[in-house]
Amino acid sequence: QHDMDATGFGYAPGVIPRMETSVFPADPRLVTLAAEACAKANPDIRVFRGRILSGDQFISDKNTKERLAENFRGLCTEMEGGAVAQTAYLNGVPYLILRAISDKADDSASMAYDTFEKMAIRHTVRLVTELLPRL
Repeated sequence: QHDMDATGFGYAPGVIPRMETSVFPADPRLVTLAAEACAKANPDIRVFRGRILSGDQFISDKNTKERLAENFRGLCTEMEGGAVAQTAYLNGVPYLILRAISDKADDSASMAYDTFEKMAIRHTVRLVTELLPRL
């Protein structure tokens, strides 16, 4: 959670006080199954696997993006998955976060958000439809 800041108490940026970790890896089996399902259901899009940074900020500028990439080595940012990941980790529940990336946070977006949103919904439905029988 990139915007967790307890540095005033001696913790590194992003570290959640009194937690044994602030990194909550997704279930490797679910990640593999989702990547396979996406490749079959949506051969026209790329799949990336890696660290997702989560926080209560919409990241839209290049400087913030570069700072977060340098500090936390994440592939992307979003605003909901960290809570899901932390809750799953604390309860011993395997989990997976799927994200459709709308832009690069550097003013290079090539399509309107409403167009992207419709495409993301179609891709996600196809992916989940392909993934569920594999579970």
